[in-house]
Amino acid sequence: MYRRLSKAPLITLAATMSTSQLLNGAAHTVSKLQFPALPRELMDRYKPGQMFQYQSVLPKLPVPPLQQTLAKYLTSVQPLLSADELERTKHIVNEFGQSGGVGEVLQKALVQRAKTQDNWLSDWWLHAAYMGYRLPVVVHSSPAIGYPQQAVPDLDSFAKLAARYILATEKWNLLVQLEAIPPDVYRNKPMCMSQYPLYSCCRIPGAAADTLRRTPIQDSRHIVVIHNEHFYKLDILYETPTGELAVVPGSHLVEQLKAIVVSDVEPCKFPIGLLTTEHRDTWYQAREKLNKDPVNRASIETIETAQFVVCLDRPHPNLHTGLANQHDSYSTFIANRCLHGSGSRYNSGNRWFDSSIQLVVGKDGGCGTLLEHGSADGPPAVSINVFTLQLMFKYKYDFFSEKCSLDPGLLKPASKLTWNISSQTAQDIENAKKSIDSLVADVDLQTFIFTDFGKNVPKQLKLSPDGFIQNAIQLAYYKLNGKPTAMYESGATRWFKFGRTDTIRSTTNASLSFVKTMCDPTTSTEQKILALQQATHTHTEYTNDAISGTAVDRHLLGLRLLAREAGMETPEIFKDPAYGKSVHFCLSTSQVPVESLPIFLCFGAVVEDGYGVCYNPQEERIYISVSSFRHCPHTDSVLFAKKLTESLREMKNIFKTVQPILSKL
Repeated sequence: MYRRLSKAPLITLAATMSTSQLLNGAAHTVSKLQFPALPRELMDRYKPGQMFQYQSVLPKLPVPPLQQTLAKYLTSVQPLLSADELERTKHIVNEFGQSGGVGEVLQKALVQRAKTQDNWLSDWWLHAAYMGYRLPVVVHSSPAIGYPQQAVPDLDSFAKLAARYILATEKWNLLVQLEAIPPDVYRNKPMCMSQYPLYSCCRIPGAAADTLRRTPIQDSRHIVVIHNEHFYKLDILYETPTGELAVVPGSHLVEQLKAIVVSDVEPCKFPIGLLTTEHRDTWYQAREKLNKDPVNRASIETIETAQFVVCLDRPHPNLHTGLANQHDSYSTFIANRCLHGSGSRYNSGNRWFDSSIQLVVGKDGGCGTLLEHGSADGPPAVSINVFTLQLMFKYKYDFFSEKCSLDPGLLKPASKLTWNISSQTAQDIENAKKSIDSLVADVDLQTFIFTDFGKNVPKQLKLSPDGFIQNAIQLAYYKLNGKPTAMYESGATRWFKFGRTDTIRSTTNASLSFVKTMCDPTTSTEQKILALQQATHTHTEYTNDAISGTAVDRHLLGLRLLAREAGMETPEIFKDPAYGKSVHFCLSTSQVPVESLPIFLCFGAVVEDGYGVCYNPQEERIYISVSSFRHCPHTDSVLFAKKLTESLREMKNIFKTVQPILSKL
């Protein structure tokens, strides 16, 4: 039974000017855009003009007091240092923070910078964390999301599945353009929505740093579809004779997708998309060569101005229908496909990794999304996926019954992009093949569902579910390595204008005491419980610091960057081995809670000898991904997943003798 549709009025896109002003510093003249048809249940939620209603009243990101940050920093490094190392670091930190010292000078300059900017960190962070980062974006930066497998027995069902994903994604884009998304609110406080305009955005490689290119919707009415490494331009919006922008009908989209699939049955001889998997400096040089030819330049322009990219992937021979019943095996296949394409033999060339949004639709029903991280963090990207999947599966929306007033003659067919491949570019592609295949072979990415319990157990124990899981991750690491390590968890700073994230330093004195207590057979159950309670409480306190803009890492980064910009010698605090230890995050983690949807978010480890751990905690289960690099002899994602499962169970079990409530779980 399909849901009845509401009437779709025409809305003038005057509101989009504020989006442009916020993100680009200038307004654009736009056409009228048709408000997307939605299930009736959603009509009251999405109202034009509401998305940025709190933007002007959001506070600025604070600059914490210097002595406060230095005290927190010393506490945070303590579990990582020996007694002698700690004494040396205390001396260095005290010298940095003394009256009239270099720290005080930098602090005053940072306070002054904060007075003159909406967010003293945002431009620095975009460059330091993303645009200036020169390793390949694939694996090292861009996160991916894997969806449940769908049945696609034939070409028609495959094209319809892809069309549904595309149309649902485009509806969200239109809602963003109309600023109809309700503002995010956390603890009754509005959050910055500047990351939501993800569409028509592309990362452009540069000589020393990349840039983000955002294209106004009137110049970005198309998507790019890639099949067998061949690229196609496909208009998704058309201008009617009365000047409105309307979405192409679903039937037209299906026919065009089918035509694309049947027109290119063989892989492209020169898979140009592989170039985007390269080191950023290498890709910049390759792009410069390509752009010397006007045909290539036009094709690149089409890709970089697209709303988003759709990757129609060839099936993986090991991903068959039977894997749907072996969820962990299936989800691991899809997570790898979405994260890196599984190598040049499969789908790594069927990508444009610079695009902010890529929809991955496999002919075997394995689908997902890939995000270029510079443009946004997890929550805005995940919101697209939640909307898309709910529209398709919860509301069972019928995209193909929507009325369309367009004259069929106005509907353009998909057009294939062409390339003139020089011998130099052909060699660049061959080099890229070797590089991505080596990286894919090195990535050890595993996903699994922990089904013993979810958020329900920690909540009934009056413990933070996130703190509970964070300490379980540390316990797993300690069991494997016999020592603690620096641990990163992202904490959103979106209470502040243009806020992104700060670091939750999860490794604390309390967490170290907890893992040692758990691994000591002589400690009592009561001691283990008390240690866990203290560790989760400490984690919650630091989380609150991070999301309130008073954590350690971004403040120290600002001071370090100010020193660099002033041409000063690097302050001793940043040359101290303790600082290097504290930012060498062998555990890089992120919580992405999506209730009731069986999706995985995954990303690569941020250091060679570390793990990337992402988890989606639901009420009665936890979806978890673990990544590492195979070349490191000290890491093993499968073994880490087993130890994490073991740790979660042990942490629940310590309460059995003192908490009768657990006997019911």
